[in-house]
Amino acid sequence: MCKICNHHESILIENNHNGSNQDSFQKITDHWILREAEPEKSCHGYLYLEPRMHCESFSSIPPEAYKELGIMLELGMRWIDEHFHPLKIYTVTISEAVPHIHFHLVPRFQTEIKGLDYLKLALGGFLGKDR
Repeated sequence: MCKICNHHESILIENNHNGSNQDSFQKITDHWILREAEPEKSCHGYLYLEPRMHCESFSSIPPEAYKELGIMLELGMRWIDEHFHPLKIYTVTISEAVPHIHFHLVPRFQTEIKGLDYLKLALGGFLGKDR
């Protein structure tokens, strides 16, 4: 089982036993999990949007899941904007390190570092740390 699928299993077990997680933002639908990134990312408001079923390519995402995709992206963008007021929100998907399609919603707060340089720091968990 892949790293994301394992994480989803633990989220769903935790929610079934304890109700929703009050310590961090997450939204679960029939097809998607929208959740906060690990604190190690050092970027407030950083979210992941992941299909609940294991999908390694866009072509393996079921049509019903595509219907929810825009709604979930909008929900994540609005939540980030309302709670953290970033200068910009990047949305990126690479899915190389973990072969399970997923989106990174990464708020940018700095004006000095932008674009791919900022994303490299954010994805690596190096924002706010001595570089």
